[in-house]
Amino acid sequence: MSRWSADPLHIALAPGEVALLAGGESRLLATDIRDAASLLPLLDEALADPAWPRRRVEVVLSQQFVRQVLTPPPGKALARAEEAALVAASLREIYGDEAAGWRIAVHSQPPHAGLVGAAVDADFMQQLEALLARHRCRTVAISPLSSRAVRHLPSRFDGWWIGVESGWATLMGASGGVWQYLTAQPIDTDWRAALPDWLAREAECTATPIARQVWPQPFGLRAVGSVTMDDWHWHTLPHDPRARGATSLVDI
Repeated sequence: MSRWSADPLHIALAPGEVALLAGGESRLLATDIRDAASLLPLLDEALADPAWPRRRVEVVLSQQFVRQVLTPPPGKALARAEEAALVAASLREIYGDEAAGWRIAVHSQPPHAGLVGAAVDADFMQQLEALLARHRCRTVAISPLSSRAVRHLPSRFDGWWIGVESGWATLMGASGGVWQYLTAQPIDTDWRAALPDWLAREAECTATPIARQVWPQPFGLRAVGSVTMDDWHWHTLPHDPRARGATSLVDI
C-alpha cells in the first residue's frame, strides 16, 4: 500500500517537465522536448513507483498546452451540447481546422456573458487518460492551470488576473465574478517591463469596463514586484519563490 494512500496525487505537466507531489514528497522529471506528448513516457516512468497514491489524482496542465476562448454572449440559456457547439465554433474561427482535433471543456456563465472554453489536443488527452488508467489511478481530474489558479481570487471577482509561466502569460478580466475578457500570448525575459503596456492596451479593448485591479500570479518565476500604473491597484497572490518550472504548478 502507498505510504500516502489517503493523500491526493498532484501531477503538473509543463513544457519539458513533469512534477509529482503527494504527502510532502515530490519528484521532477525533465526532457529536452517541449511538446505535451513527450511528457507521457516521463509520467509512465514516475508512476511505475507503487508508492505514489492512486485513489485521487489531480493533473494540472500548463497554459501552453491549452487554448482558451471567450465566446460571444449567447443571449439565452443553452443546453450543454449547445454550449459546446458555440465554444467549438469560436475556436474554429480563431484556429481553423486545427481546432477539429481538440477536446473541449466549457465554463458556463450568465447568458449576457460569453462562455469560457478550454481546448486540449484530443489524442494527447486520450493517451494521458489511458496511461493513468493503466496505472490504476481512480478518481482523476485534469484541469488547465488557469481554472485551478483563479480559485484563489475573491468571490465575485472584479479585476484582472495575470498568470505568468516561463514563456507564456494568460490575462483574464472579470466583473462581478463573470469573465468578460480573455487573452494569452508568448512572453520573453522582459515580460515584467512589458506588463503595464500590455494590460493597459487590453483594458481598452473590453466591451464592458473592468475594475483597474490586478492580481498577478507568477509560476516558477520571481514575483512581479512594484508596478506603477495610474489609477491601478496591484494585489498579491500566493507565490513560492523557490519553486521552478512544473514544481510551481503542483497543488495550486
